[in-house]
Amino acid sequence: MKQSFGSLSAVFAFDYRGLKVEQATEFRRKVRENGAGYKVVKNTLAKRAIRGTDLELLEPHLNGMIGLVYTESDPVSLAKVINDFAKDVPALAFKVGVLADKTLDERQFKALASLPSKEALLSQLLSVLHAPMRNLLSVLNAPARDLILVLKAHEDKVRSHG
Repeated sequence: MKQSFGSLSAVFAFDYRGLKVEQATEFRRKVRENGAGYKVVKNTLAKRAIRGTDLELLEPHLNGMIGLVYTESDPVSLAKVINDFAKDVPALAFKVGVLADKTLDERQFKALASLPSKEALLSQLLSVLHAPMRNLLSVLNAPARDLILVLKAHEDKVRSHG
């Protein structure tokens, strides 16, 4: 457990008291579909497993009935899945998260969940990188376009006078 916790990019802790069995099963399925994991472990075992890792920040919050949702890759999409599920199932209560050596409170977690997806951010970046090239091409084509327009206007003038 300690070895697997060492490679995680984000962990979110939830109080799952009041969660029905069907809801817990559905939650696990949604988390797994996102390529993440969900474990319910004894707090003492979890505290031992995170000792000496970046997740040690969780330790003060590991009390009560805690479930840990974790990912190695995409914390934003996982946060979206969890946040969407929690809207329909209020029994799943966010306690704390750890992301990039920082703890997250509920407000920060919701802000993370509201970020655009990785694909949307890459698309926006591509658009931003593409715009200067498109504008440069337009500027470079302007003199030729203007020359053609002047020649066309001159031709129309000659035809109308001739």
